[in-house]
Amino acid sequence: MKPDFALAKKPCNGQNRKEFHVKPIRLDDVGAMPAAFLARLKPLEHLFRQHKYIDSLTQDPRAGRLQYDVEDYLRTQPVRGYHCTREPMPGYFSNHGLRLTDIASHQAEFLAQWGHLFTDSEKEDMRRAWNSYFVGTGQERARNGMLWFCLTECSARVHGTRVFFDHFGGEAVFMPLKDHPTIALKLGKIGTPVVVEARLQPGTTAPLRLALPLLSAYHRTVRPDAHVWEAETNIRRPVPPADVLAVSRRRPQQRGHACSW
Repeated sequence: MKPDFALAKKPCNGQNRKEFHVKPIRLDDVGAMPAAFLARLKPLEHLFRQHKYIDSLTQDPRAGRLQYDVEDYLRTQPVRGYHCTREPMPGYFSNHGLRLTDIASHQAEFLAQWGHLFTDSEKEDMRRAWNSYFVGTGQERARNGMLWFCLTECSARVHGTRVFFDHFGGEAVFMPLKDHPTIALKLGKIGTPVVVEARLQPGTTAPLRLALPLLSAYHRTVRPDAHVWEAETNIRRPVPPADVLAVSRRRPQQRGHACSW
């Protein structure tokens, strides 16, 4: 999981491409599957029963062809994404949207807005850790210009996303600090853990990410014990306020329920 929180000073600007403001497809909803694809799935139900994992099932050429056709279709449609983070104040993301990661500017803004909560020694620890992790290992180049999303509600609720709810500031701030004995504690007291549900515009997600979660949802209608495909993606464009669909508080995960809050 790599969802990144991004503070924004003003709403994101629109892009020079056609925007889709219709209801986006939920990739965990079998009802979103066009009838033509459902008809093609019916003769393959025996394959879905044989396999517990959707990625092994799609190694079969018949299912593999269907996967690519579903992927091509979904890339022409807006889909729903789930960004895991902490919100600095109620209504922030609805009003400002989400912007792309810029490691250096996010760190500078964090210190300008929240630096008073930390001692001089802690701020020196932050700067050393940021430089070592982001500059020294090349993480800054790898992460700048991207924004990460889970592609199903289940993926946003699994244990692996907890780190994004427990620490304010997104990866640009907390990643090399999450084990610091005092800084991590303070990061967990800023803001509120939320899931930002967003409309991801057609063709903006990373390739070959969309079909498997939808086929996984169908898989569980045929074989209830099938493994739930946990999907994520990144995009390289900001999310304007008009594409923020909901901001919901993240509730504590219930033990024994992989997809429970």
